[in-house]
Amino acid sequence: MHEPISVYSIFHNGSIKPLSFMWKKRRISVENITYSWETVEESGVNMHFSIVSGNFYYHLVYVPAFSRWYICDVESTVV
Repeated sequence: MHEPISVYSIFHNGSIKPLSFMWKKRRISVENITYSWETVEESGVNMHFSIVSGNFYYHLVYVPAFSRWYICDVESTVV
């Protein structure tokens, strides 16, 4: 999965904090950012976020070279 999404986020002093995002016509609030990391690609450094909202984990990535957000993975927290 690598779908473009719209994300409401705060950019401050070189850091990014996603607050909510639109996916499948639903607004999903970010309850907790459990982990964030960076990867280096040909286009530059991408910023990844592991997010919890409700009963789901979401993996979002921001690609600064294109000023675009993507959702990469969704997993249920319910076992």
